[in-house]
Amino acid sequence: MNAWIGTVIALCALVLSAVTAYAQHRARTRETLGAEVTAYFHRTSDFAKIKLADGSIRRAGYHLVIWNQGPASAEQVHVSVEDVAGGVVELADSPADEFPLLRLDRGARYPVPWLPLADAHRGNRRFVVQMRWQDGNGTQERVLPLRRGETNV
Repeated sequence: MNAWIGTVIALCALVLSAVTAYAQHRARTRETLGAEVTAYFHRTSDFAKIKLADGSIRRAGYHLVIWNQGPASAEQVHVSVEDVAGGVVELADSPADEFPLLRLDRGARYPVPWLPLADAHRGNRRFVVQMRWQDGNGTQERVLPLRRGETNV
């Protein structure tokens, strides 16, 4: 009887070890296939000059930077920006067909000059960036609240 109990315990330990090894392998595989796309505001000392549709030139002191921090590339990267009230923020130097980005490689940064078209958004400091992309693990989504600093531009 004791030999039988010992055998059952040994088999249970073997099964548990195999399940643990598989779970760790699967987690490592998911990590290596995944992109980690994020966004942040970057203040520039050299203002970007943006030519508006009416021909006037405006200066942008911030860039919205889209950054892939993950170990894999991100594809079909969709980015949208809203104010805290849910209103869509359109940027002067970002045409309607700019997103989705076809590919954002590992470590790549994609800066977009921050110059909202609507005057109502220019004084706001808080925004929400919604990003959606595809990587080796399928479709991913991230919603980030962002706050920019003061600027006189």
